[in-house]
Amino acid sequence: MSSGHEAAFWADEEVKLLEPGRPHVVRDSKTPSGPVPISGLRGPIISDALYRTFRRRGLDVRFVYTVDDYDPMDSQSMKEQAGMAEHMGKPLCAIPSPDPTIAADFAEYHATRFITLFAGLGITPEFHRMRDLYRSGKLDRQIDLILRSAETVRAIHKKVANVDHPAGWLPVSVICENCGRIGTTLATDYDGKTVAYECKTDYVEWAEGCGHVGRISPFKGNSKLLWNEQWCAQWDHFGVTYEEGGKDLLTAGGSRERSNAIYREVFKKEPPVGLQHEFFTLGGKKMASSKGIGAKALEIVEVYPPELVRFLMLRTHPKRHLEFDPAGMTLPRLVDDYDRFADAFLQDPESDMGKTWRLSQVSSTPEPPGFRVRFQVLADWPQIPSIKPDAVAEKRKGARLSDSELRDLHRRLELARIWLDRWAPEEAKFTVPPQKPDVQLSEPQRRYLLAIKDLIGSVHDPEEMQNQLYERAKKVGLVNVEGKPAREAFAAIYLAFIGKPNGPKAGWLLTSLDPDFVRRRLDEMGRGA
Repeated sequence: MSSGHEAAFWADEEVKLLEPGRPHVVRDSKTPSGPVPISGLRGPIISDALYRTFRRRGLDVRFVYTVDDYDPMDSQSMKEQAGMAEHMGKPLCAIPSPDPTIAADFAEYHATRFITLFAGLGITPEFHRMRDLYRSGKLDRQIDLILRSAETVRAIHKKVANVDHPAGWLPVSVICENCGRIGTTLATDYDGKTVAYECKTDYVEWAEGCGHVGRISPFKGNSKLLWNEQWCAQWDHFGVTYEEGGKDLLTAGGSRERSNAIYREVFKKEPPVGLQHEFFTLGGKKMASSKGIGAKALEIVEVYPPELVRFLMLRTHPKRHLEFDPAGMTLPRLVDDYDRFADAFLQDPESDMGKTWRLSQVSSTPEPPGFRVRFQVLADWPQIPSIKPDAVAEKRKGARLSDSELRDLHRRLELARIWLDRWAPEEAKFTVPPQKPDVQLSEPQRRYLLAIKDLIGSVHDPEEMQNQLYERAKKVGLVNVEGKPAREAFAAIYLAFIGKPNGPKAGWLLTSLDPDFVRRRLDEMGRGA
């Protein structure tokens, strides 16, 4: 547990930023512009962990999640997909769904597929869709205030981000009455009730307007505020006091800084506090739904247990870069780390590692962790048909497994099978062929295999077998310069049984197989028969 001059746990540090004795609102959001990569879950899981921490510390707090489905379709990769070019610049919620059986429109299709993951991950915010907020008129007061303050807003854009908007520019996008696009319209001349607008053919690179000119009320869903101004409107509407965000939005001169300045000068309020989280990358590239970079959240969440997904996001401090690639040894290392944090929770629930483990659980009041089998050991079990996992696990524990321990074992076994099938490196995979492998053994290796033959059937404990294998290696002279058993000895066992020079723990492998089969194979390989 951190104490003294050391920094407190990161979520506890954020509690200090919130004024006690008043209600608070944590907000997060997502634009449903395409399949969401696994990195898209980092923000919601961090926000949920903070929400839980704030509540645990006695604060009155709500968690609000907005779906930005009124944003225009501006993704270049989507533009290149069949049938999508004609919809560029339209609100995401006005574009046809890729699958009408799942949702009625494009935005809801992607939003539904993403936020349905939340409940399984223990994330339970209030969900609000921007189409509903705009169309119901709930943001009309904020729209009016911002349009009346357009000169101030333009000055802030110029000062903070060096963006120089033309005279008369208004920070609002009107839905063109002719073509339905929202991303191609330039609004001007607010008279308190209506704005003038032009749907420009060359306003943006990713969409072409129709050239229509008109005048319309900006209220009741006829328009949406631009991003910086919409941010402020949401803060004001919900009373947001805390909002963390990605590094790309919170950098100097970035979107958040502009919105903060607008909130202070136009709304006369202090913007929400909140940390910024670092990038989540795949192979050094920032994951992005619009560019198709990264493992899709849906695919990973279908495979990884929910507490492992949460742990993936929370074990690394939000302010540190997180590199993820599901291939190779990523998953075994992640599970090993998870188990270390679980052990830390058992020793001291208030340690940083203990708090991380607790916040990684689906339940905010989880049961203490039970007996677990290390993932890399467990991944060997499906590869030997004679293994009975429940029995072997109970033998390792020295007692019967509880119902929760049994469920955890079976989930890990299924995860191990998927890992072996999809992501495991070749050296982690093996089979024990019924016929002896066609491999070359040295004379000392042959002697060693014959020397361990009498252990089979008489030594049943894997750890004791491992010790005896070491001792026999010394007896036959298979030792290195330090007098320790040489790798050549254990390579002989692996070559004899799985046909390659490395594999699972030798003591475990030999005690897992049928004794008659093991003795016969040792005899065949030892004598070169």
